[in-house]
Amino acid sequence: MNIVDRLQGNVDQRHYARRIPGNVEWAAVCAKPELSKKAKKAKAEHPTAKAFAELMAETKAIMHDPVRKAEWQARYEEAVRKARKYNKPIQGRLER
Repeated sequence: MNIVDRLQGNVDQRHYARRIPGNVEWAAVCAKPELSKKAKKAKAEHPTAKAFAELMAETKAIMHDPVRKAEWQARYEEAVRKARKYNKPIQGRLER
């Protein structure tokens, strides 16, 4: 493992390191975006952000309910089994 492999993640509060796509030998140190409270609130009110928050709340509820978690785990394992059987990647998402 070389130093570039380890160079990723937070550098300090205002910067982070990431690999450059398509280049295994180089990495870049980037400034974290600084958003005002108004901009953060506007982003949180976006329909996509709200939909994601609702989906994450539902996922959290499923993961904390042993019965529902077992049901979803079985559905996931079945999807993986079918994908491996036909040597295809798992595409899309499991319907609710």
